[in-house]
Amino acid sequence: MDRIWETHLGKEVPYDVQYHDNVRLEIASFISEPPGLILDIGCGAGAAGKVIKKKFPGARVIGIERNPWAADLARTALDEVICADLHDVDLRSRLGSVHVDLVLLLDILEHLYDPWRTLLRIRDWLEPGTRVLASAPNVRNLETLDALASGHWDYAANGVLDITHLRFFTKPSFRRLFEETGYRVLDVTPLLRTEPIDLHVVSRRPGRIATRNVSIAIQDLDDLEDLYAMQYLIDARVADAIAPAPTAEPPD
Repeated sequence: MDRIWETHLGKEVPYDVQYHDNVRLEIASFISEPPGLILDIGCGAGAAGKVIKKKFPGARVIGIERNPWAADLARTALDEVICADLHDVDLRSRLGSVHVDLVLLLDILEHLYDPWRTLLRIRDWLEPGTRVLASAPNVRNLETLDALASGHWDYAANGVLDITHLRFFTKPSFRRLFEETGYRVLDVTPLLRTEPIDLHVVSRRPGRIATRNVSIAIQDLDDLEDLYAMQYLIDARVADAIAPAPTAEPPD
């Protein structure tokens, strides 16, 4: 059996159908108006852009993808694909005065060592009010908590514990990532898994849910929804300015 660190880590990152060609049909449902120019960062094989272009034939999609095999496939679906690491791209000089209407950051930020400075860099390319849709796994999901309570934190080829993930987020920390780097978060939507995870649940009673390995207190319906969310999707806008960091209260 192949060991995941041997097949999915290293200089030659393989093309992974489940990751690079993942069709995010739900993303198009968050876009109701023709978006004009879309920047799809980490576009993979172009599946998301292809769905949006089908819904809005006039939309133009520029992808940035560092995996050369995925980038080649994306060129068959998108208007332009830049095969490079994001930090090697100077998009402002490349676009000139062209206005970006929508930025997609789908399952990208968790792969980065410093997603905070990445968002600052992207913000410099954009005008205030530009829309950003970004998704990331929710590490607080019930399946991961159950496994952790049993002593397991097992990396995989994809999913919440993708072996290439460097950062892990919950709903509040994902929102804070954007708010601290100059974005106004309009909404944070839970994306629930399509297959049931009730096999992990052994009991429910008011205010508490239990799996084989952990019992969790539930504050409200939002808290329960959080346990079933495998991802969160943020709908944000570039703010006019970056909010100053809060100052510590002086001791009494």
